[in-house]
Amino acid sequence: MMKKLLIVGWFLSRLSFAAPATGDWLGGGGFGLTLGPTLVMLSPQLEYVYKPDVTFGSLVQMGFAGDGVLFTVSGTYRRVLGDEKAKVRPTFEGGLGLALASNLYASSVGVHILAGGGIEYVYDKNLTLGSMLRLNFAPPLKSLFVSWPMIIARFKL
Repeated sequence: MMKKLLIVGWFLSRLSFAAPATGDWLGGGGFGLTLGPTLVMLSPQLEYVYKPDVTFGSLVQMGFAGDGVLFTVSGTYRRVLGDEKAKVRPTFEGGLGLALASNLYASSVGVHILAGGGIEYVYDKNLTLGSMLRLNFAPPLKSLFVSWPMIIARFKL
């Protein structure tokens, strides 16, 4: 009986999540693709926790291909919705910054505006895993491209 109680207690403890506290810093990164053009993408990110469900930070997206490089630097706002104790939560992100490209477009510099949505899985109180689909507007570089970090890991610093 005691063994069953311990197993149930362990399982229930894994279902709860202590949200990042105000003032924490989160570091992370993603790996995925950009579409239009299709490039392999890396996206490091640093965020400040303003509230347990709101962060402000910086995002760099780097897309690489044989033809050239697409690089964006943006300030971001991210909002996580749902119950703080849920293991899977929807997340939304917006940002504004600068886009740079080489050999991919007629112009090499543009404004960068992004909006995205995805999900986060809370692995433990210090680590989340997720995925996000971002719509990126970068005039005059390119009117729209999509970036999809298929896996994003964020951890408390």
